[in-house]
Amino acid sequence: MEQERTNRNCPLWGTETCARLNMRACRGCPAEDKDARECDFIRDDIDTLYSLLPAGGIHSLFSGEECALCKGEWKRKKESYALFDMGHADPRTTKKKLSLFRNKTYGFAIPLQFGCCRDCRRRFQLIGWLPMLTTIVILGAALLVVAQEPVAQSLRNVWRGLPLVVMVLAALLSWGLGKVFTNALRARFNRHTCMDLRDHPMVQRMMSLGWETIQEGKYPQPVFTRKRLSYGVGTAVPQTAAEPEDAATPQDAAEKNMENGENLD
Repeated sequence: MEQERTNRNCPLWGTETCARLNMRACRGCPAEDKDARECDFIRDDIDTLYSLLPAGGIHSLFSGEECALCKGEWKRKKESYALFDMGHADPRTTKKKLSLFRNKTYGFAIPLQFGCCRDCRRRFQLIGWLPMLTTIVILGAALLVVAQEPVAQSLRNVWRGLPLVVMVLAALLSWGLGKVFTNALRARFNRHTCMDLRDHPMVQRMMSLGWETIQEGKYPQPVFTRKRLSYGVGTAVPQTAAEPEDAATPQDAAEKNMENGENLD
């Protein structure tokens, strides 16, 4: 899709706010058909959001050619992107005490896009699939055993509900082993890959500025894509730090980037 920022009558056209919004076209932009007063509100929102980001911005996560998740001095070449959302309460509003039974809302949300190599992506995917694979294997084996009539009859001779108890115990065993295997692999993989993104230096810097991870869970999992988000707040790459595949102008860069949200298999 060709980038077209052609509405020179827009109060934000050609400004830093326009560059920070990084929209493909004027159509669909938050400032579309807005008057000067409404555009001032948008400018204030964007300025506030960027004032809450670490010095230097977040584009370094995806603008280089190296994996941002590899540990150590030697970094592999990135082949995909790991998306990880963070949110921040609007500091201009009065903060109210949150109820335990109320979902937390954020004034600002921004995607972090970590350039990711093939090995780091596979480690995350293995960790995500391991508990389910363990459950399928153990429960499947238990079902095959209990399904044998001689075995099932022997169990029923002891107690009629024993086959069901065996399946429940197999489920508990698979859950426990899945946790053990996952924790062991995570510790092993963590030597080479930042497996908990909350420990990443950029995330740590953002958390010190009041940002929080939106994904839930003890170890939030990122979403992997072949191509990065190339438009929207937080996706702009300054000209001095543009990626090699980006062209010399924002218009050329948008033409060569992704269709938003193309997930990996």
